Order: sequence, then structure tokens, then C-alpha cells
Amino acid sequence: MSPRRLAHDERGVADLAMSPRRPAHDERGFALLAVILVMTLLAVVVTEFAFSMRLEASMVRAYRDGVLARNLAEAGIQQAIREILSDANVHGLDESGQVAFYTVPAGSTALKALPLLQRTQVPLGAGAFSYRISDEEGRLNINGGAADRMQRLLTAIGVDKIERDSIVDAIEDWRDANDTTRANGAESDDYLKLPVPYRARNGNFQDTDELLQVKGITPEMYWGHDDKPPLADVLTARSRNTVNINTASAPNSIAIAASLAVPTPASTIIVASGSCSRMIRRFAGFCTPSPDPIGAASGITAGQPASSNFFAMIKSSLK
Repeated sequence: MSPRRLAHDERGVADLAMSPRRPAHDERGFALLAVILVMTLLAVVVTEFAFSMRLEASMVRAYRDGVLARNLAEAGIQQAIREILSDANVHGLDESGQVAFYTVPAGSTALKALPLLQRTQVPLGAGAFSYRISDEEGRLNINGGAADRMQRLLTAIGVDKIERDSIVDAIEDWRDANDTTRANGAESDDYLKLPVPYRARNGNFQDTDELLQVKGITPEMYWGHDDKPPLADVLTARSRNTVNINTASAPNSIAIAASLAVPTPASTIIVASGSCSRMIRRFAGFCTPSPDPIGAASGITAGQPASSNFFAMIKSSLK
């Protein structure tokens, strides 16, 4: 056999010997792709698991914070109730404008302030709460039905006569049980023509916020503007229809005094004269045994109470 033939045969044998190794090279490429795919899927699973854990941790924190806030709010309410149910028979405002509780023994004019509980940043467990007490009887009851009183109040906050007449009639139309429109008022037929229609309540106001639905009442009038006291701070829908002038804040007391047709507050002393109530903020000529200076039409008698039965607890903060 020639050397050339022999070399050719050896190359053929070598090719046959090497041919089975090609599938092994292909399998290694497939294995690499499989590993990359598995690692990608694993990364997705781990990321999803981590996201789920973070979401569950956030839910647990939100639940914990909700429970804490609920208990802090309940603690604030209970502490406010504890103050309100004290032995106080006179309620007024202290130097900071907070509702304060006083007692005057029978037959005496000596005013004794009861200790105030802490109302700001009261610690409780891992948190703290703050609150303030608002006397609803330091405001005028909008359900009192005295149109002249509302006229005087609107005059005191700078509303002109045309608007006053419209607002007073609209308030009475909102409260009465019929659908008969007063001369300057509005009933359901008028409100149903608005872009967002609604009906008049035809009953007493449940909340003073309803005033924003009454014809003529503007947000500036309700929330206050310039130096005028807001109606939201002067009116209430819950009281005995008497006014404890002691707890009317200084800016509001002038408007309230005007609506009651009594002089502007003169000082901060106690008055105990005849049948009059003991008052911390004195109204000159208001507390006298003379004929009622307010008038029977107002629905309020002279000798206004210096104590209150209706209070609101307002949350300031929960931390």
C-alpha cells in the first residue's frame, strides 16, 4: 500500500473518531442556556417573595399603627369626658383660650378653678395624643328659629341687607317642613336646578356644614375672611338654645353679643347680681334683674347660663 493511501485512511479514521464529540459540545451550550433560564426564574421568584414580605410588613405596621391610633383616640375621648363630668358649675375660657372648668359654692361668688388635665402631647404607651374641648353652648343654635337674631349676627360680620334677607329666608326655608318658598328664600325646586342638584332638608340642621348648601352662604362667609369671625365658629346645631357667653371666644363674642342685642363684653370678672348667672366675661347691663334686654322674640332669657351641657371633643393630633 502506498504511503499516500495510508495517510488518507488514517485521516478517515481520525474523522470517525472525532465525530461523536460534536453532540457533547452542543449539550454544553444547552446546559448553559438552561442554567441562565433557571437563574432568571429564581431571581423572579426571590424578587416576588421579597416584595410580598415587604408588603406584608407594611400591612402589619399599618394595622399596628391603626390599633395604636384607635386606642389613643379613645383615650383622648375618655379623658375629655372625665373633664366634662367634673363637679364644675361654671364653664369659661382660660388665658390660652381653652375651655376651663370652675366651681362656685352655693351662696358664694368666689370662683375656684378646677385642675386642668394635660391636653397636649399626653403620653400613652408608644404614642401620645392631643385634643381640645369646644363648648357647643358658646355658640348660637341655628335651629333656634329666631330670624332677628340671625339678622343681627349677619350684620355683625358685615353682610349687607339684601344678602341678609336672602340668607335668613333661605335658612328658614331649609328648616321648615313645607316646600313654600319665602319672599327671598329657596326651596328644593331652586336647589334641583343647580349643576349638582339636591333637595332642602325640610328639617332642623344636623350639622352647621349644611349651611354651605343654603342659598347665599359663601365659603368665605362660612370659613371666615379678613377679620370677620367665621359662621362655623359662631353657630352650632346642638345646644339648649341658650348661650354661655363665657365660652365664646374673643373674636366671636362680639358677633354673638350683637346677635343677642346686648352690649359688647367689657371685662373678665365674675358678676353675681340678683337672679343673674355667674359669668366670667361681663356684659355691661346684661346681667341685671331688670326686664329682659334681649327680648322674648330671641328665644333666650336674661341671666344666661354660665355652665354648659353640650361639648365637642376635637382631635388635635395622634402620634
